[in-house]
Amino acid sequence: MSTISDSGLTGLLGGATSGAAAANNAQQNMLNQQDFFSLMIAQFQNQDPFKPMESGEFLGQIAQFSTVDGIYGLNESFGDLQTQLTSDQALQASTLIDRDVLVPTSTVRYPGTGSVSGHVDVPLGADRVTVEIVDGTGHTVRSYSAAGSVLDETFEFSWDGLDAEGQAVPAADYTVRVRAGQGEQEVALTPELAGRVDAVRMGASGLLLEVAGFGDVPFSTVTRIA
Repeated sequence: MSTISDSGLTGLLGGATSGAAAANNAQQNMLNQQDFFSLMIAQFQNQDPFKPMESGEFLGQIAQFSTVDGIYGLNESFGDLQTQLTSDQALQASTLIDRDVLVPTSTVRYPGTGSVSGHVDVPLGADRVTVEIVDGTGHTVRSYSAAGSVLDETFEFSWDGLDAEGQAVPAADYTVRVRAGQGEQEVALTPELAGRVDAVRMGASGLLLEVAGFGDVPFSTVTRIA
């Protein structure tokens, strides 16, 4: 039976202490190079003299450490690259301020002045399309429609803030309800509405555009920049 000398015990405890310190470090969640070699030395000092570590096993441990250390360094590099790309994206997006973008949404905050414009992609074969501006009570205040055997692929519309009687509507949230049909069948569609970009900022989910009438809009959802 092999025994552990005082010096071997000291080396073993020293290696374990180094490993515990690395694990408790908030900025490092794996063994560093110094910890690895401390444990390796402790392993040599306390191995069974009748069963010494084979060279293949030793080289295997070295290879594993190199792989883990390389992956950790690669992750740090990717993290730095992601931060840089995010900063570059925010800087480029700042050029969108005061420009119009198209957002796929059915709800818009009408400020009481100006107009709301947008378009909808018409499904192939549709012979009619209807756009309704609906207030918070569910009442249709204005509608636009087109019909014919051949419709354009895109139906564009612009609401001037007036109801069907030509009266100005108050500032409020309105729903833009769109339907396309063929024969007796109809399908609901989501329009793309235009809004002015007031500001850009970084959110937890990525780059956000503050668009007038729509609030925060993920940049990834914008379909067109005017």
